[in-house]
Amino acid sequence: MVAERLYLPAQAGSYPTPGVDFDGELGLLRLEGESHPEEAAQFYAPLILWLDTLIASPPASVVFELRLTFFSAATRPQLLALLRRLKKWANRGAEVRATWYIDPGDEDMVDVAGDLAMISGLAIRVVSTAVNHSVMLGIAV
Repeated sequence: MVAERLYLPAQAGSYPTPGVDFDGELGLLRLEGESHPEEAAQFYAPLILWLDTLIASPPASVVFELRLTFFSAATRPQLLALLRRLKKWANRGAEVRATWYIDPGDEDMVDVAGDLAMISGLAIRVVSTAVNHSVMLGIAV
């Protein structure tokens, strides 16, 4: 079963939300922009539910791209929930590749990506958006 595409345009303002483009048919999931929704759990609930619909039969290959330039503390557990579901997919045999694109010199975001990789058990490749430089973070399985 392939879930319908989930597309939410990024919203600016006092409580920006990221752009969301989850395409189950292609196995391509993208989050882009800033994530500081007023109610993070409420914003991310449909994304988590969308992933849950595919857990029984995930696509053979999944690419998860994060291009978050900023996110709130309330967003962090939601990102972890997404990564944990992707780890479940990997445990069921899907090839899951997570890549986090960061601004050059944003060491804080590298640290956060490393923390989330370690906690979720899903390796995250961190790529600088300025140069062709990347590093793999996470637990070797």
